[in-house]
Amino acid sequence: MNYIYFGVNDLYLPATAAALHLAHLSTASPPTQEELRSLPYCHGAEKEDEGQLIRAGRDKQGNHIYVTSVKGHPDVIVRAVESLLGVYQISLNEVKVIPCVPENPQITVLCRMLSFIGLQKAADRLIWQVARNRHADLAGLSAGAVSS
Repeated sequence: MNYIYFGVNDLYLPATAAALHLAHLSTASPPTQEELRSLPYCHGAEKEDEGQLIRAGRDKQGNHIYVTSVKGHPDVIVRAVESLLGVYQISLNEVKVIPCVPENPQITVLCRMLSFIGLQKAADRLIWQVARNRHADLAGLSAGAVSS
């Protein structure tokens, strides 16, 4: 099975969910800033990251875990991936696409603006706070992925 965790204009939340899935982060408590920074695939999404699958690792069952960032609406992306799998005659049972989006999509725009004007620490702190706030949801997504 292949799992694709994706964010909209963001790699932070999918990276957090993938790390939870891979047991690189604890599901019991939100990650620290240092833990998030230590993930090689946890960074702001750049133009070249859009739609590119970044391999996060393999889980204990041997499943491949990927993260990616896309522009657009998450539901459209899920349908597009499912359609693409159908075109290539790949079973929907071989790939699970899991959206990881912030409650407010403008958060990623704000983080980009902060980074652009040289306030990277402020952007990192905001993303860390979003990851902390969404920890339970992301842990649930990754646990649901593993159990299905």
